[in-house]
Amino acid sequence: MSSKTQTTGHIRRKLPRNPYIKLHKRLVEFSNNAELDPELMLRNEYLRLENMILRGMYFEERERLKFSEEEKIEMASAMSRVRGRSRHKASLLSPAQVIRYSRQSAGKKYVTLFPKKTPNPRIPLKYKEDILRSIINDHPSWNKQQIWNEMQKYFEDIPAFVVYEMLYDMGFWDSQKIVKGLPWKDFIKRFENVTWAGDFFSVDVWTNCGLQTFYTLFFIHLGTQRVFIAGTSNHATSEWVVNMIKDWTAWPEPPFGEDARFLIRDRDRRYTAEVDWYFAQMGMMPKIISPGAPVMNFHAEQFVRKIKHECLSHCIFLSGDALRSVIAAYVEYYNSHRPNSKHNGGCIVEDGTHWQKDGEVKQFGKIPGLTNYYFREGGKKENED
Repeated sequence: MSSKTQTTGHIRRKLPRNPYIKLHKRLVEFSNNAELDPELMLRNEYLRLENMILRGMYFEERERLKFSEEEKIEMASAMSRVRGRSRHKASLLSPAQVIRYSRQSAGKKYVTLFPKKTPNPRIPLKYKEDILRSIINDHPSWNKQQIWNEMQKYFEDIPAFVVYEMLYDMGFWDSQKIVKGLPWKDFIKRFENVTWAGDFFSVDVWTNCGLQTFYTLFFIHLGTQRVFIAGTSNHATSEWVVNMIKDWTAWPEPPFGEDARFLIRDRDRRYTAEVDWYFAQMGMMPKIISPGAPVMNFHAEQFVRKIKHECLSHCIFLSGDALRSVIAAYVEYYNSHRPNSKHNGGCIVEDGTHWQKDGEVKQFGKIPGLTNYYFREGGKKENED
């Protein structure tokens, strides 16, 4: 009796209700009625395929880092159906690879209607060199450009660098150099007595406002090597140069002399068109050196090396006036007392203290310890004998 009751009571006991049944029904109902984006479905399908291939590559016994040809075609065929911006972002293949492999998967072949260009037969290099040598022998005065133009008559598509490399290997050089006008060395040698060279050099000066850079404009005569200091300023601009040139017009005599005709200068920005115009009004034609060729203005460069090595590099300047006084003293020493190779060991401007044979040796120096000049006081000159 009791056993039956217990069995019956056990059968009638209610099971606990699943709390996710309602949520499952709502999810099924939503999936049946929802409209999915077809592009999103295609992208998900491609990503699933991509993950399967990558997973197979990862768990493969031999490691490989590239897709096989068949895997690329399979991925491209799935990706070619995707449209929009996701086509370029979701793929491991480039857009060009997608197009190429998708065409291979679809078996599409695009055939042009134009006739195919037959490839030129490969011409041996020995044959080209023989023709090149015959051209050189027939025209020994031609340059490389003319030889390349002649080679184009035999080989239409031959580039210039190929011909130039062949000429270089054969040891060929242009027989004539292209020179426009008078060569620079001949110009300096012919017109050195009427030519000046100008340049700037800079010196750092400690002032009340801190460290400042002062620029000095100078000119040197090529024939006599005489140096003329135009000015020194920490604001050396083109306007500053123009103002100095205007001040020279008030002088009784021009600083360059009456016979000055040419001015050699570099490509400094301070030499503007207005500055060149004022020099031309003074009768001096500016001659601009080539870019990156300071050797063309070597007279000015040598003076900069001398004044810095012999004087300015050994001094510390505390004002602009001190710098100007030292530069003026060195220029006076350079023009009057320093031996110059241009004058066979003599000085540029000579006076009674030069070339003395007899007398007591004296020392003279504007800047003691730096610019010393020794001479004999009185006596006879050497040229009098």
